[in-house]
Amino acid sequence: MDRRLELISEMTPAIWIHLITVVAALIIGAFVLWRRKGDARHRLFGRIWMVLMFAGAVSSFWIVEVNNGGFSPIHILSLWTLFSLAMGFYAIRNRALLPNAIRTHQRFLQSLYATGILIAGGFTLLPHRLLGRLTFGESHPWINYVIVSSMVCLGVWLLVRTFWHPSDETRRG
Repeated sequence: MDRRLELISEMTPAIWIHLITVVAALIIGAFVLWRRKGDARHRLFGRIWMVLMFAGAVSSFWIVEVNNGGFSPIHILSLWTLFSLAMGFYAIRNRALLPNAIRTHQRFLQSLYATGILIAGGFTLLPHRLLGRLTFGESHPWINYVIVSSMVCLGVWLLVRTFWHPSDETRRG
């Protein structure tokens, strides 16, 4: 318990904000992804998810401990997150003007959930990382490897499902 408190004390306010918003986005995003689309509940929870993702991306720019006080390559994902949110929002707001606007909206936001939440989030649980050490990384690292593998596989599956869809093939043929 003392070791976990020591690790928690290493977490900056930016890390706390990032962690809370991303965990909430993980849960709400799953709800939005796997339920009926287009109704009022989808729009409400989708907007909440986008705000959480925006806050998570912005807060990440203050997490610089990984690269000795500077930005690291992971911050490219934060820029991609902001871009994907903007494109997903733009596509759905302008669906009357854009061909395939709904599919564009889906692709940007589903791929963001896959890459930004599942895959990148999974890698934060590696046993040598802070969150990995906070969970099972120091006592039972194999549990973290199972969780990481599961999240990455789920993220890759979602990416494949997002960009290759059988209905796309039937429309082309």
